[in-house]
Amino acid sequence: MIETIYTELPIEDITSMHRLEFYQAEEKRFRMNLTDSMKKAGMKDPVYCWYQSKPYGDKIHTIVGNNRMMVARELGIKKVKAIITNFKADQFPLKGKVLKTDVEIQNLFHLPDQVKVRRDANGEVDQINHPKFKGDIIDEYV
Repeated sequence: MIETIYTELPIEDITSMHRLEFYQAEEKRFRMNLTDSMKKAGMKDPVYCWYQSKPYGDKIHTIVGNNRMMVARELGIKKVKAIITNFKADQFPLKGKVLKTDVEIQNLFHLPDQVKVRRDANGEVDQINHPKFKGDIIDEYV
């Protein structure tokens, strides 16, 4: 059984990708804006993760929100809000609020009307995209 939940977890329980380009010149302004925002307001939006998936196995792995995870680690944030699609929920259940509708998912975000939820052919959540952190969006978060 596949299930999507919302929970808060210790940051060390979630793996994420380390993007080297996040530290290079072309993303410096983006990184600085994101860091400033998170210093002032914390992590406003949950990250989106997969658990018990083919590519990541028994790890809770960040699919959307890798940059926020990197900044959260740098800032010493201890707990992270996460939406997790668990691909083997019947065998490896996670505690949290079960999310059944797109609106339930969107309402967990700071700008819910700009969040896109994608579902696969079976109707299961397979991607959640929040607005790009640039332009006028930066003002909404700081």
